[in-house]
Amino acid sequence: MKKSTDKFQEMTARIIAQLEKGVVPWRRTWNRIQMGAPCNHFSGHVYTGINAFILTGFDVPRFATFKQISDAGHRIRKGAKSLPVYFWKMLFFDADGKRVDTRKEAEKVVPFVYEYRVFNVLDIEGFNAGMFRSDEPEQPARIDVCEAVLTANPHELRPGEPAYNPVLDVVKMPALTDFQSREHYYLTYFHELSHWTGHPNRLNRIEPSKFGDEKYSKEELVAEMSACFLCAHCGIVMEELVKSSAAYLQSWINVLHGDTRLLMTAASAAQRAADFLLAPIGTPEIAEVAA
Repeated sequence: MKKSTDKFQEMTARIIAQLEKGVVPWRRTWNRIQMGAPCNHFSGHVYTGINAFILTGFDVPRFATFKQISDAGHRIRKGAKSLPVYFWKMLFFDADGKRVDTRKEAEKVVPFVYEYRVFNVLDIEGFNAGMFRSDEPEQPARIDVCEAVLTANPHELRPGEPAYNPVLDVVKMPALTDFQSREHYYLTYFHELSHWTGHPNRLNRIEPSKFGDEKYSKEELVAEMSACFLCAHCGIVMEELVKSSAAYLQSWINVLHGDTRLLMTAASAAQRAADFLLAPIGTPEIAEVAA
């Protein structure tokens, strides 16, 4: 098994490769056939954090391990390629370096990353996209779901260019009619509201920074990822989202090249931000586990 540091580098490299092509993976359409985040086809487990980004871009966001597919009596198509999914396990050690069972007994806690390989269900012989296509028409009520997230988190809203002011604790947004689509509006609103969660009175995440530095870039990553989680929860399907400026893209790439652990840290913080915003409407937290 690879060392944890190797896994950090591999995960980061996957995202960087997409950024360098001008693609922001956490701003892609979630799915054209079945809305929602990537999940395990057999267990129903929803992949969160970094796994959600690794498994993005598939028409059918369902995956399974080789064993699950074989146990179900199916076979993988010839030439199909698997993708990695990761989950964390904390290892506990006492002062002598011996493994112990609980954090309470531990003098040292070491995070360990496990890797599983999964295949998309369309790589299973006999499976096709039509098997997962829904004939139900798109329901306008899904926008009400977006509004439920916004209203469940009381915040001061002022007109203006999209922004969050941590000093005044104010979110600024243009009118919905100023956007290309309602999807673009809610994605942008979720981005700014995710920044809002970082206030000291909430998750206490935001630190003083300036445009393009490491802290600024990390917070932008957190907000973008969190907005993507929220869009998935609300069932928003988007063909093309407003792309970030070249300055944003370059600052993210520079930071990612400089710190291979940043992407995992940002994904974790984004999940906490999304959980915070969904908690008032009764959405439980989802912990990442093995496939």
